[in-house]
Amino acid sequence: MTMAQHLAQRKWHLFVALVRTLVGCCAVAISAHAALPAPQMLDSARPSFEIHNDLQTLLEAGPSAGIAAIAAGTRGPFAAQAANTIFPLTENHTLWIRLRLASSDASPPDWSLCIPLPYLDHAVLYQADGHGSWTTQLAGDINPVSQWTRPGLYPEFRLSWPKGGVSEVYLQIRNFKPLGIPLRLASVSARETQRELEYTAIGVVLGALLMLMGVCTIQYLVTEDAADGWYTVYIVLMMVVISSATGVSGQWLWPHSPVWSNYSFMALPLLGVGATVLFARHMCALEVGFPRFARCMHGLGWISLPLALLSIFIDRASANNIQAAYLALAPVLTVAGTVATWRRGNPVGKWLFMAYLPQGLAVIFLTAQMFNLVPTFWEVRYAMVLALVISIPLVLHALHLRTRMRHEAEERASSLSRQDALTGLLVKPLFMEHVQETLERALHDKVSSAVVLVEVMNHAHLREAYGEAVAEQCLLRAVVKLHRVLRDVDPAGRVDTSRFGLILDGVSSRQALSERMVSLIASGLVPLPGLKPEVTLQFHIACVLLNETIPDPRTILDQLADVLDHISPRSRRPIRFLEPLNTVPAPLQVDSGFTADDTGSFMAPGAST
Repeated sequence: MTMAQHLAQRKWHLFVALVRTLVGCCAVAISAHAALPAPQMLDSARPSFEIHNDLQTLLEAGPSAGIAAIAAGTRGPFAAQAANTIFPLTENHTLWIRLRLASSDASPPDWSLCIPLPYLDHAVLYQADGHGSWTTQLAGDINPVSQWTRPGLYPEFRLSWPKGGVSEVYLQIRNFKPLGIPLRLASVSARETQRELEYTAIGVVLGALLMLMGVCTIQYLVTEDAADGWYTVYIVLMMVVISSATGVSGQWLWPHSPVWSNYSFMALPLLGVGATVLFARHMCALEVGFPRFARCMHGLGWISLPLALLSIFIDRASANNIQAAYLALAPVLTVAGTVATWRRGNPVGKWLFMAYLPQGLAVIFLTAQMFNLVPTFWEVRYAMVLALVISIPLVLHALHLRTRMRHEAEERASSLSRQDALTGLLVKPLFMEHVQETLERALHDKVSSAVVLVEVMNHAHLREAYGEAVAEQCLLRAVVKLHRVLRDVDPAGRVDTSRFGLILDGVSSRQALSERMVSLIASGLVPLPGLKPEVTLQFHIACVLLNETIPDPRTILDQLADVLDHISPRSRRPIRFLEPLNTVPAPLQVDSGFTADDTGSFMAPGAST
């Protein structure tokens, strides 16, 4: 082959390669043009909506090439992905989303694009300015909220282009873990209405919790009950958790601290869940019936402190998985503890179950989102806030119920030294104090009163015939019948096994007292319901009217007991009175044994001074 032929062949190969390149470029351009999706229409008929169509996405690995390279296609073509796709993001990946938007002549000129995820790390919107460059809008919690283009609860961007035109915008998304990206479009006026509603609802929630915190603080200052104080701290922590979950704290409390803002989205919920576990364990008193379970919940609650610091020592993705497992386990054990308390018969468990079940379901669903088991639903965040708000007053009611039950138990324990354990009446020493006070009033103030000693005469027979349990039940029925003839202010005490002492104020005649005692005797003769064979109570009664006689307080019960002992078991007069003591009148003249000569105080008749 000559040199000329060789050159001609090389020219031919170069020409073929050039033609192939041109054909390939044209095919790529044609396919790329054909692959462009239909633009998303924006019109006034639908002023606010969430994008559910397929999204044009591109996932970059490593450092990002920038918007110019992405728009030019040097990083590859965009691919269609479902709107609810969970994108496999890591700290080394960048997600690009291309949106083609078109508006009609009747649509509003300005629109808003928002991503309702306060915990999204980084988001930048790129929009062509028509002069060959790009305008950028910044958001994301790794950036200070004060430096966002539009500071708010979550990333939000303003869109604007001529009416009737089509515009392309690019979203650059970065996050340390896989995430679904919900996109909401709204006209500026519709979006402002949404912002006002969101801020108003969150303000009402936080304001109500603030008022509840004030009430609990006042209650704690008045009662000095540690439970009220700890519940006040619990409400404060729940307020901080709610403000962080909704993005309020990032915008208003720490807008210049992106490190804490980013860290708090996981640390504060962990602390809130840990505090809930500890508070539920304390309220349910699990150490009484379930000591091992109580120790488990105690450790589970306190372990939230080191878990909240875990992302400082290991990478965020691994720490997030461990923390998510904790968030899934803690609500399950908390609800199980409330169920165990409820089944044990404690009414506190019922209210705690109703308080923590919705909250636990919301936390478990959020945990499932963290593990990418379910699509990302941004509305769940507000459902969790609502569940927290519902749980606060329910837990407060359970706290007050538990406090009331504890006070009642303390009162019963303190009354054991004052009241008979079986009947609830006063013990004998305390009843004798009332008797002495009654005798003193009758002696000095002439107050009409009566002291009565009542005996269940057939108690010994009932015990021998039916046993101790039936005999004790009969005594309880006798006490119930005694209360029917007593006023609330009349003291009554158990002075012996089957004898009861009564003090009846305002009784001044034997007839009035007898009428009341007759009704007591008649009620005892009615067979007791629920006992087979039929059992009746036979009362014997000894009385003393203090307007007739005032006995010695040291012997009054002995005197009345002596009267009872003289009543025959088959007597037709079961009511007897203590009769006044018979006194011997003194003589009118008494010889003292002294004469006028024995004393100078009495002069003899006719004696002169």
